[in-house]
Amino acid sequence: MRVVAVIPAKGHSSRLPDKNFRPFYQEQSLLEIKIGQCLASGAFEEVYVSSDDDRARKVAEEIGAHFVPRDSRLCLDSTPWYEVLTGVLDALPEDDDTWIAWCPVTSPLFRRYAEVIDALRQRRTEGHNSIATVTPLKHYYLNDKYIPINHQWGVWHAYSQNVSPLYQLNLACILSQKLEMKRCLYQIGSRPAFFHTETWEGLDIDTLEEFELAQWYYQRYLGGAHDRG
Repeated sequence: MRVVAVIPAKGHSSRLPDKNFRPFYQEQSLLEIKIGQCLASGAFEEVYVSSDDDRARKVAEEIGAHFVPRDSRLCLDSTPWYEVLTGVLDALPEDDDTWIAWCPVTSPLFRRYAEVIDALRQRRTEGHNSIATVTPLKHYYLNDKYIPINHQWGVWHAYSQNVSPLYQLNLACILSQKLEMKRCLYQIGSRPAFFHTETWEGLDIDTLEEFELAQWYYQRYLGGAHDRG
């Protein structure tokens, strides 16, 4: 398996301006931290940064990743996702049989890439052709009609430790072959396996509140680690 990392980092963010480039921890941005994590993992043959922003080019070149320019149309919120994905994949100087790890900068708390790759190697013997990170959530959930989803009320009430979990696709890491991604028009392949993360580890940043919460978790769990090697 030739495995490379792709770090998408567009310049524009509608919900949190400058999200990928603003200081996150000790003056490092989310992009700097994610490149450092991918390189430090030792799991990838190459680390690519896909962006339309020259700031991403500068950061990638300074730290030691390969910058892949992205057309600005592929960074618009109005562009269908499958067009963005295929555009990014087509720009990579990699063969179709290369395994692509999609590693968003918005997941700064996840860095267990070598474990994800090892897990997929094992699951391939069972017929799986991709793997995605998920967060198991064991809470009392209701649907849009306020009807219990994973528990029952009254005398059937279960303690939380016995409630069946629901799983959040947290997108911290998705691994599949380049050809399979293009065939499915998505990062997840046709026969996926799943890799469980801790709740804090799977946090995805979209808003300022999530950005600040991730900063707190990062300081608590990863602040002593020097991700840039």
